[in-house]
Amino acid sequence: MDPQHQGRPGNPRLLTAVSVQAAGLASALPVLLFRRTEIADHFNLLGAIGGESALLGAVAVLAALAVPRLRDQLPAATLLAFGGLIAALGLALMASTTQLVTFVAGGVLLAVGSAPGLVVQRVLLATDERFADRFRTLSWYWAAVASGVSLPLVLRVFGPVDFTTLLWVSAALVLVGTLLVGTLLVGRHGLVGRHGLVGRHGLVHDGDLEVEDAVARTDVPWARRACTAAFAGGAVVVGGADAAQSLLLGQWQRSGTQTAAVLAAGTLAAALISGFGPWYHRLHRLLGGRRADAVGTNLLVGGLLVTLGGLSFTYIGLVVCWLVAGGALGLAAAALDASAFTALAPALRRRVAARQVLWAGVGALLVSLVNAAVVGGWSDQWKIAWVGLLLVVVGWGVRRYAPSARDAATAVAQAQATTVPRRVYARQSAAGGPAAPPLLSVEQVSVAYETVQVLFGVDLRVDEGAVVALLGTNGAGKTTLLRAVSGLEPTIGGRIVYAGLDITKTRPTWRVGMGLHQIVGGETVVGPLTVAENLRLFGHAAPEPTRSEAFAEAIAEVYELFPRLAERSGQRADTLSGGEKQMLSLAKSIIVPPRLLMIDEFSLGLAPTVIADLLPVVRRIADRGSAVLLVEQSVNIALAAADHAYVMEKGEIGHSGTAEEFRAKPNLLQAAYLEGLAGALDADR
Repeated sequence: MDPQHQGRPGNPRLLTAVSVQAAGLASALPVLLFRRTEIADHFNLLGAIGGESALLGAVAVLAALAVPRLRDQLPAATLLAFGGLIAALGLALMASTTQLVTFVAGGVLLAVGSAPGLVVQRVLLATDERFADRFRTLSWYWAAVASGVSLPLVLRVFGPVDFTTLLWVSAALVLVGTLLVGTLLVGRHGLVGRHGLVGRHGLVHDGDLEVEDAVARTDVPWARRACTAAFAGGAVVVGGADAAQSLLLGQWQRSGTQTAAVLAAGTLAAALISGFGPWYHRLHRLLGGRRADAVGTNLLVGGLLVTLGGLSFTYIGLVVCWLVAGGALGLAAAALDASAFTALAPALRRRVAARQVLWAGVGALLVSLVNAAVVGGWSDQWKIAWVGLLLVVVGWGVRRYAPSARDAATAVAQAQATTVPRRVYARQSAAGGPAAPPLLSVEQVSVAYETVQVLFGVDLRVDEGAVVALLGTNGAGKTTLLRAVSGLEPTIGGRIVYAGLDITKTRPTWRVGMGLHQIVGGETVVGPLTVAENLRLFGHAAPEPTRSEAFAEAIAEVYELFPRLAERSGQRADTLSGGEKQMLSLAKSIIVPPRLLMIDEFSLGLAPTVIADLLPVVRRIADRGSAVLLVEQSVNIALAAADHAYVMEKGEIGHSGTAEEFRAKPNLLQAAYLEGLAGALDADR
């Protein structure tokens, strides 16, 4: 990653546009929650409008559930633009009418127009490569949402402002945000972002960029945490709003202005803590289960402070508790979004976001009904306290059931994530003679372990049907390069092109499905299974493995090439010798021919006679059309099978050439291993 981009969102213009639109939509919420009596008076109604808020909430939830179905029909930015225009129109109708029917119709338009933003906005912002950048971007987004909520409350503090003016302000904010989204659609330079074209990765394919191991299922821990936290958040923020206002107006005998000031202070504190939180909070440095544990801690602390504030014996205690609680909930929301959406396959992200809206609505409705019908006789203090305790329970549950490793790294999750998208194959190139493009092209690839860079601008190419050797001493970076090509090690620069497709950010399981296989010292065998069972397991990657004649012929060929495996077909794989395990690993390439086979440390620990048996098999695999990238320390072994060779030294490609050229200069390689490549090349000249 380019150091100058660290600490910045992937696309600042997208963040600005989405945040302004979100702030405008959020600013209508306190008007509908806290100005219901004023709205009823405006339409000459007795009491306060209550059913209208429930109706709008139900419409918003139903519209949000429909948004995932539009993923393949409408690009995300187009959906946000249409939704923003509809929401702005709805707010304008609500602000300008004197008819209750028209007001409700405008509210329905607002709810429908808000649905795309509720579902899509966070998904678009959750595709930065580094979790720290995603966390920072979404923290700023939630800061904008909190600022939008605080806007009507702040305006009320500075003077009497009727609800129609506040709705006009909300409509203007939504319209500005929508216009900013529109500029990203039509502007010539607006689509260019940190990941290349935002239209490709963010706005068109709705976050199709995968930056972490993703799971093609919605019943996974991060998705459950997201929905559970949304339930508790809706319960506290929306369901507990009436009790909070009643507590301030009743028990604490505050005026409407003072009540607005307390609520505004809470939302502004949430905005400030969310905005500046990434600079002092450890959440951005955590991974997997520790990250989930931290999210649960923030939810637990937020709920505990809501409860303590409601039960506080002093007014200042209430204010302080609610100020900090808002910030804790904002940080938890940002970390949860940054983790949950990237843990899911792109096609499922909208679905989980829509479920969050549903569960937030359920939480708000449940708490409102319980406070009105079940605990209606309780004091407002206890009505708030039990809602805060609900959030405590959710936070405890997230902490309690957070695994010790990343959810997507489990065997089950990886098994569910092996589907290869059809568009991968559409861009592959067939072998086409001398002018054909390379099967694998490594272009200026750099890799670092934490803060230590180990690969520096490596360039390498492997053609169809060729055997390419990668030579070098221990620590030269050979294995790291192979891991980068396999997707097991993230890159910090350059790109990897395979069969015409840039796979730099493609997850490892997809690369396997694309025909890119790696053998690491016999570690590809399953120890508890017998040799025959391992061979049958390999065959499951081929179509109809147990019924195909081709599969039976492949097994027979394996036993012909490796008679030792035939003799030990009923023996457990973990009892085989190193050479026999390597034979069994190579057998997979006979049963399911890869497009690119990478072999790491081919001869490590093997006897010369075993190596002599294995080398012809490697050549045979290549002659059948598979490309082979062979990492090897032994020069003689590598050059005996290779067509082309690269020599690595200190994380860089120092020299390359055909195998014939290297064999013609044996002293060059000998000197390179002993004295360093630069000195050897100078001496050769």
